Amino acid sequence: MRISLCVICGNERDHIHAMLDAFAPIFDELSLVRAIGVKPADETEQMARDWCAAKGISFVFNEHKNELGAETWDHVDSFAKARNAAFAQATGDWLIWADCDDVVEQLDGFRQRLEQLPADVLMVRCFYDVRGSNKRLYRERAIRRHAFRDRRVWHHDVHENLLLLPKDRHEDWSAPVWVHAPVVVKRENRRRNLRILAHSVREVAAQYFYIHQEHFCSGNRDAAMAFGKIALSFPNLQPAFRYESLINLAKLCGNHREALGHLMEAHAVYPWCREAIAHLILLYFEKNDTHRASYWADKMLERGEPTEADRPWTHEVKWYTWAGQDLAARAFRLHGNLSRAAVLQAQYHAGRTPRISLLHATRERSSKAVACRDAWLSAASNAAQIEHIFAVDADDKDSKEMSVQFVSVVSEKKSCVAAWNLAAKKATGDIFVQLSDDWVPSMGWDSKILAECAGKDPAFDSFVIAINDGHRKDNLMCMAICSRARYEQQGRELFHDGYESMYSDNEYSARAWKDGVVIDARSRITFEHLHPAFCRAPMDKTYEHNNHPERYKAGRELFEQRNPQ
Repeated sequence: MRISLCVICGNERDHIHAMLDAFAPIFDELSLVRAIGVKPADETEQMARDWCAAKGISFVFNEHKNELGAETWDHVDSFAKARNAAFAQATGDWLIWADCDDVVEQLDGFRQRLEQLPADVLMVRCFYDVRGSNKRLYRERAIRRHAFRDRRVWHHDVHENLLLLPKDRHEDWSAPVWVHAPVVVKRENRRRNLRILAHSVREVAAQYFYIHQEHFCSGNRDAAMAFGKIALSFPNLQPAFRYESLINLAKLCGNHREALGHLMEAHAVYPWCREAIAHLILLYFEKNDTHRASYWADKMLERGEPTEADRPWTHEVKWYTWAGQDLAARAFRLHGNLSRAAVLQAQYHAGRTPRISLLHATRERSSKAVACRDAWLSAASNAAQIEHIFAVDADDKDSKEMSVQFVSVVSEKKSCVAAWNLAAKKATGDIFVQLSDDWVPSMGWDSKILAECAGKDPAFDSFVIAINDGHRKDNLMCMAICSRARYEQQGRELFHDGYESMYSDNEYSARAWKDGVVIDARSRITFEHLHPAFCRAPMDKTYEHNNHPERYKAGRELFEQRNPQ
């Protein structure tokens, strides 16, 4: 049996080798079609050609040319047509496909399983894990070549689908899993997709939904609202598209009553699903309506994860796992039901001690702080091993009100150092991570941290992990990451309590390097720091509070007094 990997490529020199290496065990031929419009080509084709020659794998190549009306575009005009071209020139018995920024996991036995399939099974679908979006959906991944030749071809210029004929048989496999793993976010893809959709739209409900979705993901509020409403006006709009559009419009409209109507209508489309209910709870948080938030939290928890046949393709796994438990716990805390919240918090951690404690000090940025928390938990490989603790100041009314729904501490001092230290005293994790609102995680950040200290016991081994903040070239560690043993060694303080803000990280860094406990991971881990010092954020009241000249002067004097060397 011969397998062809069919790929559409743009200028993908940063991705092509990683993709080919990942899929290497399961294909015998690479069918590559370049689709870049009038854009100058990079070395992707030659890199793929050389890779195949080195591996003894067959290589076929062609160019997709844009059709009339799109001749001057610097990108493809139809993914379906380009993918059909890649399939058409392939010679394998089975045709599989991937994008250049995909990799694959759990490949064991894939070839053998294809060989053993009954002859009437024409296609196999596998999970597609879009990291960072919480989307995990089935996609068409393998098709018999004779089935493709017999009209099972790709349709739709964007978000293409391989459609079987009536009564055709296919199988769904939970493994292998295709993983979307771009090196960088390709923001220009939204512009490209919108251009293609505008060119191809023919009063089709699904196309209006996709235009809506592209504008929604691009942050174009007015356009997303307009196209979402057009899509919803079609009686034949697929239920999954209707569900997603209604939830999106609820997020966009800015009116509580209108948003409530959208979410209730979405709930009626899939009453057994959690996504619309989760957003209802978040909507009631905005009104501090604790009774209704906790009521819907109970309703959400009653719903187990639906089968693949009973859920929309936009299914978000997180609401049926850690995020659902976390959201319900927040609702119960806000309503004063602390015992119920504690039970859910334990379930969230699967009854285990957290591996990592995120110590999150915030001041006068409640909305930004909650968004930051969500970003770090969503980007984790395993959110259940993460404990997050908010630390807020007693005089900060908005942040105090926000923190009630979370695991949190309240500091009587107007000092971020005092707040971090108070959060550390409450923490139960093995590794402490200092967090503020202006840090951006990388995907799988928790696994990266744990990999750096593999083989060490954080309860007994004293270590500090140095990461790259995307800017600094010196030895100052703007983010404190340390083992519990190091925390104990420092006198059960993350930072010396005499500091208020400035120079606390100088002492933390200098002493860690001096004591020889630093694991230098700066070349392997980057968390970007969006700080005014690097022109990545505007100065606000919180930065002014922490960077006040008096605090700078007092911090420097204390640092020089405590660290004369």
